[in-house]
Amino acid sequence: MSKGRVHIAGAGIVGLAIAANLVQRGYQVTVLDREGPAAGASQGNAAAIAWTDVAPLASPGLWKQAIKWLADPLGPLTVRPAYALRILPWMLRFLAASNPKKVAESTKALAALNGAALPAWERLWRISGTHNQVRRDGCLELLDTAASLADARAGWAEQRAYGITVDELDAGAIRALEPDLSDRAIGGALVPDWAQVEDPKILCLSLADWLKGQGVEFSVGEIERLQPKDAGCGLVLKSGERIEAECLVIACGAWSKALAAQLGDRIPLDTERGYNITVPEPGISVKRFIMLPGHGFVLSPLSTGLRVGGAVEFGGLDLPENWKRVDAMVAKARLFYPGLKTEGGKRWMGFRPSIPDSLPVISPATRHDRIFYAFGHAHHGLTESAVTGEMIADMIDGKAPAVDPSPFAAGRF
Repeated sequence: MSKGRVHIAGAGIVGLAIAANLVQRGYQVTVLDREGPAAGASQGNAAAIAWTDVAPLASPGLWKQAIKWLADPLGPLTVRPAYALRILPWMLRFLAASNPKKVAESTKALAALNGAALPAWERLWRISGTHNQVRRDGCLELLDTAASLADARAGWAEQRAYGITVDELDAGAIRALEPDLSDRAIGGALVPDWAQVEDPKILCLSLADWLKGQGVEFSVGEIERLQPKDAGCGLVLKSGERIEAECLVIACGAWSKALAAQLGDRIPLDTERGYNITVPEPGISVKRFIMLPGHGFVLSPLSTGLRVGGAVEFGGLDLPENWKRVDAMVAKARLFYPGLKTEGGKRWMGFRPSIPDSLPVISPATRHDRIFYAFGHAHHGLTESAVTGEMIADMIDGKAPAVDPSPFAAGRF
């Protein structure tokens, strides 16, 4: 017997994970998206299940590095001049979240959420039959200056404090693992328990196909207006169609802010625009996920090619892409992998929905107990999607989630 129908706004990986958990618990589910499954950031991310990350982006020391990065318009962090005034309130909140007390609170919450992420994914991979799309080769962090190596050691110590294995390696050990590397890296670390998926878009589409087989309905349409009611919410689409939802989950990533505002929740969400290029024949062998924290990008070997991407650009949803950022990442990648070829590569830009304290919103709306939020995961959307799905399903069921939801409440702002 059905427990009722839940409408999910958003067919990215977070929305799909929520649908998977709800359908397994006996709910009827409809997933509504402006384009369809995996049309946004879920198709072009770096494919990492980065559950070993415990540090928020906001930290006291980051500002020193950020000022240096901002001086380079093609560096790891940049603000488009046309967007500078609009991003200022977000930046001020980010600065406030960088004080030691706030960082300690965010770290504790992020460690709890990400600590539950991989077990949640194990359950989702198993029930959906997508377990064969996972790689477990670890993550190799590379540093090319003595200062960046010293800074990294503090982060590795914090990870170890949470029970995460981090093996520091010298330059020789690194090149033994990655023979095509240049001698640029002077040190680094292997995080062996890291996981990644073969290709994030393929995973999303596989999950969508499985969900359809479970009776989940998918619909294409963009929500223009919400009409909350005592029991549920009316949806008015841009096409003019009206939908009555008994229960609604807003999981639209970067497009969630405007919908939450209609419900009276002013969430400080903005977008970190990320760029990448995926090369089917890169001419080099990259055996595992490579992170270059000093340069703000990664190399991720996928079943569809080598993905080189990352960095952060604040420019909102409407400004045109700046493909010179891809060229800059490729130039830096060649310092580490001189043989890298990019012929036939496909460039991409996507919007990471980001909140200043690095914690997503996973909670009921503050004024409506049958409307729920699941957005703002920034760099950890893929990582945290499965555990977010379990938490939202618990909330809809009226149960207490296994992960304390209070740090992720919409009312914290």
